[in-house]
Amino acid sequence: MKVFVPPFVGFAIFGVIVLLQSIFYPTHMSDMGKGNLHAFMACFYYCWPLYFITALLTQGLIAIPVWRYVEDRSMLAKDMTVIIICSICFLLAANIAYIIWDEHTGRLHLIWLTAMMLMIQLIYWIINSFVMLMLEGKVKVKVKMPVKRKAKNTQAPE
Repeated sequence: MKVFVPPFVGFAIFGVIVLLQSIFYPTHMSDMGKGNLHAFMACFYYCWPLYFITALLTQGLIAIPVWRYVEDRSMLAKDMTVIIICSICFLLAANIAYIIWDEHTGRLHLIWLTAMMLMIQLIYWIINSFVMLMLEGKVKVKVKMPVKRKAKNTQAPE
């Protein structure tokens, strides 16, 4: 359950965002590789099964073992793990951004691509961690339903 549900929730959220975006800005295969946010969403739109399989493998082979390792460790160890994961996300984001970056667009565009890739990864891992905490029962989401109260039959005084 911990292998499938957290990536599914993350991909469902990103999928809804991409689908809503594709309603207003239709995506085509030719949109991929342009080095902007629309190109990244087009890539997600067409390649999500491959990305989802990668997410499942990452969850099962890396995320869950790391999660179990730090589960009973000190707060310092947990903080260091978060810093290491953020650093790995930054390195991966910088590498991916550099690969899709066009030198003619300037270094500012490379910085923007790196920041965008980093934010997408960090948001995914925050969602993933929150769902993992929910599955373990450490975070409980309470939904309050409005209760309709019956009106008293009061008559106006005569």
